[in-house]
Amino acid sequence: MRAVERSGGDAIGLNFFPNSVRYVDPQSPATGRLSRLANELGLLRVGVFVNESAERMAAIAATVGLDAIQLHGDEPIESAESLRSMGWPVLRAIKLPRGGFAAALMQERSAAWVAAGCHLLLDVDAGSAHGGSGKTLDWPSVAAWAQGHRSVGWTLAGGLKPENVRRAIEATGAVSVDTASGVECPRGVKDESRIRAFIAAATG
Repeated sequence: MRAVERSGGDAIGLNFFPNSVRYVDPQSPATGRLSRLANELGLLRVGVFVNESAERMAAIAATVGLDAIQLHGDEPIESAESLRSMGWPVLRAIKLPRGGFAAALMQERSAAWVAAGCHLLLDVDAGSAHGGSGKTLDWPSVAAWAQGHRSVGWTLAGGLKPENVRRAIEATGAVSVDTASGVECPRGVKDESRIRAFIAAATG
């Protein structure tokens, strides 16, 4: 976490999906300490959830001390609306095919979430794994959609790592990026040198 702050990163994700290799227990004192440290370092704390009720997500967010909630499962739009009504900023993962896709597909999958006030996270559809696949999106397809939706807030995810994040930004016009497996070595364990390299490439 300190590597993120020292390198110029601005957010961390706390993964509350029990089936994920990155899972952290919301009831663990260690999770609370992580959240407090992130806050002291000025990092945005985003909780990643998969198919939890809005009430449970809000309760965990309040207990842990989150700044935003990311929906990464198959949640209904009502979950986002409920969380927004409680004052929580919401990020919605839009899961897209790895190959090329039409802007109309992106519009179909994202329009209701945009209308609900969500920030979009564009990621590869990883099926039941719900993210962290290490696979990249078709960047020209992302760029084609983004050019027609300049007022929509979105973050690029999907297989980003130090070796490709600069190319991804240049290809898509992304102003924010997200990574998980791209800065891990071994899988599930964040590597400080890769964190530094990723942020340097993204901001350079």
